[in-house]
Amino acid sequence: MLFNIYKRNTTKINEDGLTWMIYIKFHNIHKVLLTLTGCLFIVQLQSQDLEPRLLSAIPTGSNIAIASYSHSAGNILLDNSLPVEDLKASLNNIVLAYARSFKLFNRLAKFDVIAPYSFGSFEGVVSSIDSSTSRTGFGDPLIRLSMILIGSGPVGVTEFIKQEQKKFNLGAFIRVRPPLGQYDPTKLINLGANRWTTKIGFGGSYTFHKKLILEGHLNSWFFTENKEFFNGNTIKQKPLIAVQLHVAYLFTPGIWIAFSAGQSGMGETVVNGIEKNDLQNSTRFGAAFAYKLNKHNALKIALTSGLSTRYGADFTSVILAYQFLWFDKNI
Repeated sequence: MLFNIYKRNTTKINEDGLTWMIYIKFHNIHKVLLTLTGCLFIVQLQSQDLEPRLLSAIPTGSNIAIASYSHSAGNILLDNSLPVEDLKASLNNIVLAYARSFKLFNRLAKFDVIAPYSFGSFEGVVSSIDSSTSRTGFGDPLIRLSMILIGSGPVGVTEFIKQEQKKFNLGAFIRVRPPLGQYDPTKLINLGANRWTTKIGFGGSYTFHKKLILEGHLNSWFFTENKEFFNGNTIKQKPLIAVQLHVAYLFTPGIWIAFSAGQSGMGETVVNGIEKNDLQNSTRFGAAFAYKLNKHNALKIALTSGLSTRYGADFTSVILAYQFLWFDKNI
């Protein structure tokens, strides 16, 4: 079920008859919940993960293992005409990731994979009834290939240390999100989306005086259709366009601070062939600080929050990450 329903200041309603009770009491609730779900899918997929220094060069043969924890909390904004109010979420995410750099077509490339595990709660008011639910499990993994097309080339760690880094880098990346996360078509809120998602983007960075880095990204998410949507329905989403701008300052190699801003738009959802008129329009900002402990270990803390959101998640997120770096023995 979507929610465990509670009457205001009264006891819990039995979940076994919950669906029929809602349909009988609120004749239009089915349409409302379909719209609500479209927004919730956007919450997990398009929360605009601001990522500074995506185009930073590293030696080929580098291996990076990352473990991070993040907490996100805030509102999910819906159409004011819907009988859904004060929809809020509190989510905790544990993420394990691995990245590796290598030479591809004589260019510097990087492969990374992310596996998220989430647990959290959702609560809101549906037609004057307080409602809540919780979810725990694995979300959809993320797999990405990125490449610097112009700028820093593929060199090993010894040559990398000796050479002067390029001021300008131009790169491209593709990220795929396969539908492997926890999903139940009888529930409206899921950790997995049950559809393939592909993100294609381009970015450029320029370094001033070896310290100040200006970086920008332009990308778009593309979605396949979820044919096993709640209660036998189907949902698809039009492409979502996003742009990001980052300014980073390098104190020393491995120690830096960055400030970011991002804007996303479009991404309208379509349920059973009916457009929901829920074009996305979200503006977010963030800050990150990375500290290199030694040759192999580093820490990172990041904060992101929303400036304005029309539909979808208006979350504030705090991220703590630990990174371990090692090189191939033959370098």
